[in-house]
Amino acid sequence: MAETGAPPRRKTSPWRALVGVFGELLITLGLFLMLFIVWQLWWTSFQLEGSVRSEINQFQEEFPPSPTGTAEAEFTDIQRTDEPPAVGDIPENEIFGLLHVPRWNYRVMPIAQGTNHYVLDNGWAGHYPETQQAGEIGNFAIAAHRRTYMNNFRRIDTLEDGDPIVVETAEAYLVYKVTGREIVDPSAVRVVLPVPNEPGVEPTKRIMTMTTCHPEFGNSERFIVWSEMQYWVSKSDGIPIVLKDEPAGGGHDGT
Repeated sequence: MAETGAPPRRKTSPWRALVGVFGELLITLGLFLMLFIVWQLWWTSFQLEGSVRSEINQFQEEFPPSPTGTAEAEFTDIQRTDEPPAVGDIPENEIFGLLHVPRWNYRVMPIAQGTNHYVLDNGWAGHYPETQQAGEIGNFAIAAHRRTYMNNFRRIDTLEDGDPIVVETAEAYLVYKVTGREIVDPSAVRVVLPVPNEPGVEPTKRIMTMTTCHPEFGNSERFIVWSEMQYWVSKSDGIPIVLKDEPAGGGHDGT
């Protein structure tokens, strides 16, 4: 009578085992990368939302405009073109203003001194200390993240010539209008010269340069947007008309 029992086990080849281990590693790596992307693109902004809103509110409470309400800044007696109030020397990492971008659903963000990780990773825009200050003749250059830590400059490619951008300081609203854009190599420091792209030329205009990474999900290049100051409004007169539709505390661009 034939013996009965469990069938003999098939031997697993070393190659098949290696493929199985490699496949599991790829799955694990994929999950890790997915979690990293969620953390980088969403969670970092979610964590900062409350603190950034608090910084905006604190600045506006400390340096409020006139309590009489919105100023009709279209009137010539409100739009001033003389020398705006000086911002002065600001210590590194200190917030000294707010950036209002009507094109981005009236998004508002703090502006701090410096472009180090501390400043940018707090969800603020950072001022290049080697460039001129807000409102000064020359080039007021700022940087911000495009796709992490509040995604502040994510929509930079949607800015169009003529769009207003407002820098709010302790004493004034500086109203700039977009004049141009360029995509450059990260080493192209010429874009933040006192006269952008023109080394050695004496500046005569009040320029603002916004810089961020390009493409949106990379950093191999830099997206540059230039604007020129048109006028300024004293906070003692109220709020410029270009911000009349801005909700309290600023809006959000959907990121």
